[in-house]
Amino acid sequence: MANNSSSVGVLSTAVPEVPGIADIQVEPGNLLQVAKIINDQADDLDDKLRQKLIDLRIDAPAADVVSSTAVDAWNRLVATGEGSYATRVQNYIKNLRNLASKLRQAAEHYQVSEGDRAAAFGDRGAGRS
Repeated sequence: MANNSSSVGVLSTAVPEVPGIADIQVEPGNLLQVAKIINDQADDLDDKLRQKLIDLRIDAPAADVVSSTAVDAWNRLVATGEGSYATRVQNYIKNLRNLASKLRQAAEHYQVSEGDRAAAFGDRGAGRS
């Protein structure tokens, strides 16, 4: 069992971290476009993962203890376990969607802030005498 845990640890480095909203710089006018791109990528990755999981989960080639134990360990490591590669990728997808959501919220906040600023300076319009 300890060998399985160390193997999962090795796999964890294969799934990158999603940057936080403070870690990226996006022009305010591009926030929604960037959010859409990130969300589209999350959708594509989710579709690919679902397709590949069918192939990654395997059945034991025989009914003996060694085969069933090895296949169980493989499936837990790759496809079904709490720390499996598939679970890590699913968490990555979830974090991408959360980042896209935060970008959309930032876009809404920026638009509100711009509107508030325009209203505050409304009496100082250009062309007034």
